[in-house]
Amino acid sequence: MLYVSLLTSKDIQTFITKVLKEKWDSLKISATLGKSFSEEERRAIMDYIPLVNKSREKFNTDSFLLCDKLALEQSTAYDISQWKAKLWPSFGSVHDLCCGMGGDSFFIPDSLEITGIDMSEERLEMYTHNMQALNKKANVLKADVRNLKLSVPNAIADFFTIDPARRKLESENQRQFENLTPSLQEVLEIAKSYKGGMVKLPPGYPIDDVPFDAEIIYLGSRQDCRECLVLLGNLAQNPGKIRTVILDKEKSFEFVSAFDRATLEKEQILEEGSLQKFISEPCPLFVRSRIFTQFAKEWNAKILSKGIAYLTTEEPISHIGFSSFAVLDSVPLGTSAVKNMLKKHGIGKLTLKKRGVEIIPEEEIKRLKPKGKNEGILFYTRIAGEKTAILTQRIQNRTT
Repeated sequence: MLYVSLLTSKDIQTFITKVLKEKWDSLKISATLGKSFSEEERRAIMDYIPLVNKSREKFNTDSFLLCDKLALEQSTAYDISQWKAKLWPSFGSVHDLCCGMGGDSFFIPDSLEITGIDMSEERLEMYTHNMQALNKKANVLKADVRNLKLSVPNAIADFFTIDPARRKLESENQRQFENLTPSLQEVLEIAKSYKGGMVKLPPGYPIDDVPFDAEIIYLGSRQDCRECLVLLGNLAQNPGKIRTVILDKEKSFEFVSAFDRATLEKEQILEEGSLQKFISEPCPLFVRSRIFTQFAKEWNAKILSKGIAYLTTEEPISHIGFSSFAVLDSVPLGTSAVKNMLKKHGIGKLTLKKRGVEIIPEEEIKRLKPKGKNEGILFYTRIAGEKTAILTQRIQNRTT
């Protein structure tokens, strides 16, 4: 039970503000609430308190937004939502399907007419309160989006956005794609009723089921791939292609594949090569979108081994999508050989990266017991299929 009137009351919000400012512990909070509220009310307030600052940070607001833990975790953060806002047309109407607490609606341009649709009464209460708290206008409709056309035939809009539920319980793994509700196949059927739409998917979702005339966008930072966005119909700006977007504070860097998905697999094949002077590691976004292969060919780079996204070149790849490392030494992978290599170069502070080799980096570093004054980056990987340890030093990459 959400206890909307309780959590949105001025007295409770004043109390929460005091608790957060003075950093009360849970015992003090519980004892204070126990004097005036039932056990269920006390539990609702205590569950809500830690979500207040998390929601403010996630959506870049000072407002009290209503949510529970699951709704907050599944909502789109403000930096991605802000970037996505520019994908919408200037005028028209939008259905926010499976709207939840409203994360996708918060940043839809005000020039568009918005309707939040969800089958959960509780989620719609969250949505209504949050849109009002952010001074956003929106209608709400309780319905199962899979049957919207039949159950509410007059519910019509030009476009839609949908973030399919990835799990029903906090204990479920949101990376299990079979848990998507609605499924991608159901979403594609829903899409037939609109001019275009946005579909948010987990980053690792297999794209084979995505129509070839859709645009696929991978969004995140240099450190993490956070979202796969599918643009359908009139919203697809680069139909049939893959776009990669690196968000870096107030800036964004966009890269569109040179080839459409129908020919991309053939064009992505890279040649193996022997170890050269530099290793370049594509950022997770570039790996997920496979756009790193496009830049690899521009830099005449080779891969060290098939299926492993480490590139080797005679000159460092200076690009925001890559981290580059100067090669110091390499040996066949074995504890004694690696220890001797580290000793030879006086390496005491060590970072270990690995692809194609099953080890736990922290445990391996303890086993190697590096001693020395120098710092190094150690790669455990394969060269032409053979396990190899490569000692490197990081070089400064371009960040703009």
